[in-house]
Amino acid sequence: MKRALVLTVGTGTGPDVDIEQPLMKTVKESHPDYTLFVATEASRKHAENIAKSIGLDPSEWDLCLLRHFDDVEEVFLEVCDAIREVVRQGFSPGDIQVDFTSGTKAMSAGAVLAAVHENCNSLKYITGKRQDGVVIDGTERFVSLRPHAVLANYDIKAAVELIKRLRFQPAILILAAIDPNLLGEDRKKLLSSLMAVAQAYDFWDRFEHIKFKAAIRKADWRFHELEPFRVDEQVIKSVHGIGQVLKKGSLAVTEEVILDLFNNAERRAMEGRYDDAVARLYRLTEMLAQHLLRVRHGIDTGNVDPSRAPAHFRKTLEAHRDTSCENRIKTGLRVSYELLAALGEEIGERYMTDSELRHLLNERNRTILAHGSMPVAVSLYRKLRGKIVELLKLEIHDFQARAGVLNFPWL
Repeated sequence: MKRALVLTVGTGTGPDVDIEQPLMKTVKESHPDYTLFVATEASRKHAENIAKSIGLDPSEWDLCLLRHFDDVEEVFLEVCDAIREVVRQGFSPGDIQVDFTSGTKAMSAGAVLAAVHENCNSLKYITGKRQDGVVIDGTERFVSLRPHAVLANYDIKAAVELIKRLRFQPAILILAAIDPNLLGEDRKKLLSSLMAVAQAYDFWDRFEHIKFKAAIRKADWRFHELEPFRVDEQVIKSVHGIGQVLKKGSLAVTEEVILDLFNNAERRAMEGRYDDAVARLYRLTEMLAQHLLRVRHGIDTGNVDPSRAPAHFRKTLEAHRDTSCENRIKTGLRVSYELLAALGEEIGERYMTDSELRHLLNERNRTILAHGSMPVAVSLYRKLRGKIVELLKLEIHDFQARAGVLNFPWL
């Protein structure tokens, strides 16, 4: 396997200190196929002497001269560039070791940060018995460590942010790729808890409400990283209840189901997925009419009994009899609201008199996820949302407060 070494080279701590001997030893100990010396103009000669003393061929080494060796941020950027140059030589980051023994504090710190950032295989430094702060010749010990534990913790932080942004599947993939052996016992528990949280909210967001309860209860809430995602027991019961209702079919729809679908539409809009958001708002509008007809008038919109409708509206219903489906009368969104108006319901009257609402619903029918080919504009979503909120407020007491309780807690 090919190996590369990136080695910082300083000037030593004094004129009587031989910086070259220990660095020659670290190069020999690493057995690299390629060595990149990261030096300054003042330490350049040491790097060149080391390469010559070891007998490195010109193709086996190179020199990176730092311009700002006392600025950690600048060193970080320059060493990152140097590591990428090594990669362009044909080495993968997993082939590269970074030795930060020598150099200014800024050089060492910048090199370590660059190694972690570029996902290098390992970090290395020399230690041993010291006299006057200098490692005594012959007592050198090479300490190597892998930065993957640092990266694993970085990935945990990234997963937290992804969950907050509703990117549950990417968060799950990142968490699943973390090797638990790189973590301490506490971080292992955090890792499993975060996985439970990501899976739980992914289930809820995909309407698999029943699975939410089992997943969310696997989380250990003592970690502060989980605090934004904490929900109380009543919300867990409510979400589970929605799942139980949906198992029974659309005839069992409740106000909580409608509120949950509204929140789901809101989340799609937050992601900029306005086509999905509008599709959910349309279904919610239809579901609201179905719910009101069932609970107040005993009417199933998938099999309407015309005797339950006012006499003057029965002819309209007969026009929607489906001879291919057991001769049932089925009503869609428009006719359902017309039926509600015929039954004297205020929400039906609102639909009949609100030409803008009907226009917006028709605009949705021309979009690509309905019956047309047009993309959904954000303006359509916002206007339709405003109209549907008006309908919801007519029928669901304290709509906004209840919807807030039933939403993801960090939103």
